[in-house]
Amino acid sequence: MDKNTNGGVCMDKKANKKTLNFFKKEGFYVILFVCLCIVATVAAITANNNKTLSSKQQASAGDVLKEQEKEYQGALQVKENAPKTITLKDVPNIKKVTTENLTAPVSKMVDAKFEKPVANGLLARSYSKDVDQVIYKTTGSYRTTLGIDIKSKLGEPVVAVMDGIVKEVGTDVQDQNGMMVVIDHQNGLVTKYSNLDEKILVKKGDKVTKKQQIAVVGNTSLNSYNEVYGDHLHFEVFQSAKDDSTKYERIDPAKYVKYDKYQPAEVKQ
Repeated sequence: MDKNTNGGVCMDKKANKKTLNFFKKEGFYVILFVCLCIVATVAAITANNNKTLSSKQQASAGDVLKEQEKEYQGALQVKENAPKTITLKDVPNIKKVTTENLTAPVSKMVDAKFEKPVANGLLARSYSKDVDQVIYKTTGSYRTTLGIDIKSKLGEPVVAVMDGIVKEVGTDVQDQNGMMVVIDHQNGLVTKYSNLDEKILVKKGDKVTKKQQIAVVGNTSLNSYNEVYGDHLHFEVFQSAKDDSTKYERIDPAKYVKYDKYQPAEVKQ
């Protein structure tokens, strides 16, 4: 009986020793396995929580979008039902403008500096609208000079002082200054050239350019054909009235053209 007892004790010791040796040898792998199990469990729990949170967020975002869409539809409905307050005005009549029907100034770009209507000349009679009347030996009467007389040679070329459109060609019946050409410069100024030769080089409606020849000096005037200074060009300048752009008033041409003054032979020194 003692032998059996001793034998059993020995066997238990051996079994315990084997178990202890097993844990010593395989303990690292067991611990590693347990750790992996713990990590996997934690990851599964975290993923499940994230999935639940994501579903809640998506649901919340969906609710927000639905609410915004509802508000937009409501605003759109209000806009569509709102009364129309915009009133369309009638389209104004538009007329085609051509150079043939221009009666008012259309350009501010025309050079305001005049070319001399005759290149070689002398100021024989000055503008006298705003001063005393002067004697005309040709008619033996006192008259107001509404332009200037520029002494020049018979046949001297007469040119346009600026670009413009010929407004009138013919005989100056009213002022009896002979054959004339009137040019509208389309900038509020009109010029008139009188005592021309009958052979006028332009006609009514023609476009002319600055320095373009329009005629030559003639002797067709009934007012001043026998003046002491002899052959000359009678030149006038008109300006649109300040209170009515369709009306024109005479102004002193000396504001735009300058000539040396003519002196009769008997007073020359």
